[in-house]
Amino acid sequence: MAREPAPLDASGRRWRLSTGVDRNALYLLAGGVALLGGFALMRAVGNPADSPGRSINLATAVALFAVVPFIVAIYRAASDGFVELRADDLYLRVGFLVDTAIPYADINLVGGPIARPRSSYGISPSYRRREFSLGRLERAVEVALRRRVRMGTPWLFPFLRVDRVWLGVAEPERLIIELRTRMQEAAA
Repeated sequence: MAREPAPLDASGRRWRLSTGVDRNALYLLAGGVALLGGFALMRAVGNPADSPGRSINLATAVALFAVVPFIVAIYRAASDGFVELRADDLYLRVGFLVDTAIPYADINLVGGPIARPRSSYGISPSYRRREFSLGRLERAVEVALRRRVRMGTPWLFPFLRVDRVWLGVAEPERLIIELRTRMQEAAA
C-alpha cells in the first residue's frame, strides 16, 4: 500500500485516491500508440514523394506521436490524485484533470463506505446522473452536495456540474469521520 503524503498545511488532512493506474498499462498503451505511429511513418517513407499516401501516412504518424505525451500526462495526473480536508473546504485534485474546492457548508451528506456496482479507475464523470467518481470505488465515500458544483477544469469537463461526488480512498472510514467533523464545525 502506498504511503500517504503529508498534509499541505497544519489544518489539512490528505488522502491519496486509489486509482488502480498501473505502470504496465501505461507502457502498453503509450508504447502501442508509438508503435502504430512508427508503422505509419515507415509507410509514409515507403510511398513516392508526390503521392497522397505519403502525406496521409505522415499526418497519421505525427498525430499518433502527438498523442503519446497526452497519454503520459493523464497517467501522471491519475496516479497523483488526492483528497484534502482544508480549513474551510474539501479539496479535490487530480493533476490537470480535476482541481475543485467544495466548501463544507455546501456538503449535504457524507455516506459510506458503499460498494459501487461498477468499479472506476481514475476519473469517471456522469453527465446524466450529475455525479463524478474519483478513484476505485469498491468502498466509496459518497459526498452529496446542497447545490450543483462545477467539477473538473476549464480544459476538461467544462460543462460538468454535479450533485454528488464519489471518492475512492484507501481508508474511507477515517475520511468519513473527519469530513463529518469538519461539516459540524462549519455549521456551528
